[in-house]
Amino acid sequence: MPTPTVAVIIPTYNRWPLVARAIESVLAQSHAATECVVVDDGSTDGTPGHVRAQFGERVRRIVLPQNGEKSAARNAGIRAATAEYVCMLDSDDELPRHSVRDRLGVFLRDPAFNGVAYGFTSLGTDADEARRAGQAAPEGDVLLAYIRHPFVHNNAFLLSRPNMLQHGMYHERLTHREDKELLIRLAASLDFRCCGTLVNRFHAVRGSARMNYRKAAAQGLLMLESLRANPRVRERLGANFRLLEQAEVWEHLRDLYKVGRFADYRAACARSWALFAGRGKLRRRLLRRWIGSWVLQALAVGQADRVPQNPAAAGALAPPSKPDRE
Repeated sequence: MPTPTVAVIIPTYNRWPLVARAIESVLAQSHAATECVVVDDGSTDGTPGHVRAQFGERVRRIVLPQNGEKSAARNAGIRAATAEYVCMLDSDDELPRHSVRDRLGVFLRDPAFNGVAYGFTSLGTDADEARRAGQAAPEGDVLLAYIRHPFVHNNAFLLSRPNMLQHGMYHERLTHREDKELLIRLAASLDFRCCGTLVNRFHAVRGSARMNYRKAAAQGLLMLESLRANPRVRERLGANFRLLEQAEVWEHLRDLYKVGRFADYRAACARSWALFAGRGKLRRRLLRRWIGSWVLQALAVGQADRVPQNPAAAGALAPPSKPDRE
């Protein structure tokens, strides 16, 4: 029986030399038939040349002409891959040596299984390892479990390439929570199984948290709208779709608050108040933030009023100039 091939897709944008660590972790996989596909998403820091110089033909390189965000880059890699199975890796994270082997083993032990294999993610600390050891690992139909607690990281799952293509890959208009949207669609149609081992090491070296909140706030409720329009997800969840609505609206409200869009926060809060009926704890938190938004907005206005003005730019506010001496 031929050894199944696995493609690890690494999208990257201006992440040299961080991406080198991710690439090296793929090339070091114990499963020999592992293909490393690096998709450069329009980098301007010379990443394509650095990857070519350091890794040569050991890496398959795809260079996109302009930045189209990570969902489009991942999809380009999936389409270009020739392997039977695919998995993802962010450019600043890494895979433990047996990551591919352990997840692929789920399929090899049961050739009839045609779902999603996943493992655990670590932040690399001893405390995190301890938490991971006791982490729940739902299997089978995990749709509701995943909505209640998203337990699978984007770098931690593996499935057949045909299944990934059939289920639509990543939503390319989403720049935030695109992995959650995909995993919900997958869980609505496929069984999940856990390999029981650590398969992903996450490194917290992303951009600023505020920038992430800004992107999420700008995206709004597009992810929820996408899933609301998905008949399979709606059918599978039924009345439990409300749990997904609550989770996504709560995230959206948090994003608006975090970036200081207080008027938008209050308007969205008013629109969604009925959605949280029966959720007293959440409603109390919404009210606290509602009050806090007025306070923070007033403070921001006060600080703006105290900022010294440039007399040249202030026009009428500038002090009168002294008259010329005659």
